Parts: sequence; structure tokens; C-alpha cells
Amino acid sequence: EQKRDPKVVPFPYKKPFLQEIEEYLKDKEDQTSRGIIGQLAKSNQDEERRLMGGYLVGKGFSENEILRMPFDVLTDLFNSVMGIRE
Repeated sequence: EQKRDPKVVPFPYKKPFLQEIEEYLKDKEDQTSRGIIGQLAKSNQDEERRLMGGYLVGKGFSENEILRMPFDVLTDLFNSVMGIRE
């Protein structure tokens, strides 16, 4: 017979442990897709240009400037405006 440790509080299991961990990781992954950085992480170059351009137009850059910029220059400009350091 096992004796119960008074310091350990028993709790009912609602789900198997692996299922609970998988759901936690999925929720965590879903949270990373929120916000502008999450959107940039899962988009292609055209979508990134659109997202960054939409933000930079609001900061005083013209649409023509953004369309003519090479992608790496646009990315550097966006990162500097957002205060992101790589």
C-alpha cells in the first residue's frame, strides 16, 4: 500500500499528457502568427512588400518609392522604422 504525501495535491487528468502538449504547442504556434511580425514570418516576398509598404506609406514614404526599392533595402528601411534589429 502506498501512502499519500500530504504535500502533493492530487488533480484529475482531463486529457492524455501528449495530447495536452500538442495542443499547447499548436496554441503557441497560433500566437506567433498574430501581429505584423508574425504575418511577415509566414508570407512570401510580394506579400511582405505589401505589408511593409502599407506601414511605410503611413510613415510618409510614397508608394512609388516603395515599389522601386530593392527588397533588401525595403526590409532594412522597415526594420529601422520599426526599431527591429537583426
